[in-house]
Amino acid sequence: LAHCKKILSLALRYAVINNHKDENWKSCTSMCNDDNDGYDFKVPKIATLVVFRTVEVLPTLVKKWWSDDCPRSLQSQVSEFVQYRVAPDTLKRELARINSASGIGDMEVSGSCVSREVTATYVQDECKLSVMIKIPPSFPLRNVEVDCQKTLGIAEKRWRHWALQIMRMLNSQDGSVLDALLLWKQNVDKEFEGVEPCPVCYSVLCVKTHAMPNLECKTCHNRFHTSCLYKWFQSSGKSQCVLCQQPWSGAKI
Repeated sequence: LAHCKKILSLALRYAVINNHKDENWKSCTSMCNDDNDGYDFKVPKIATLVVFRTVEVLPTLVKKWWSDDCPRSLQSQVSEFVQYRVAPDTLKRELARINSASGIGDMEVSGSCVSREVTATYVQDECKLSVMIKIPPSFPLRNVEVDCQKTLGIAEKRWRHWALQIMRMLNSQDGSVLDALLLWKQNVDKEFEGVEPCPVCYSVLCVKTHAMPNLECKTCHNRFHTSCLYKWFQSSGKSQCVLCQQPWSGAKI
């Protein structure tokens, strides 16, 4: 953090961060000095590029510096620089990285630089599960928000924990959006791994309630969806297990 503070403090002395119309500031890559392009002209571009790259590469440290150590007179300018310069460029690269990624499998990802929302959809047993990551315009100075409510079949406590994991990764561990989506997919895969389908509807997720089999027969230990089992009792006129045909004695899991 100390080195980050020094770099930003020095760069901000010369950087031009309040001019959002100059599109050529990132073109400066050297401090050459000739008769046509003087030293004084190059330094502001280099300093501005240093601020840009520092925010891009060290977002968590920059956020801490901005909230704790950035002079109040510069906080608004830095925030606008991040909002109009850094954040749009970073999100474009994130979306390009996601589109070219090879390890996302059947997960479909869509994102918009306008709404700054990234949504991943993953199909499990004919049911769509999704997660939405909302990235504020001034990220990383402001924290992302994550919505996992449409992770069907997963207990609320569990998906809330997943949302916290993703937010922690993006807000305080310098993780990428792709890393966060792969973490969510990994959690979903682990949750459904080894889960047998309901013997009544032959699906892991109940079509009506989107719940996993949660009633277990104490005799044969097969698991059923609550609604499926009750429907079976009504249609058959029996109170027996669908498979072992023993009088029903089960427990909710």
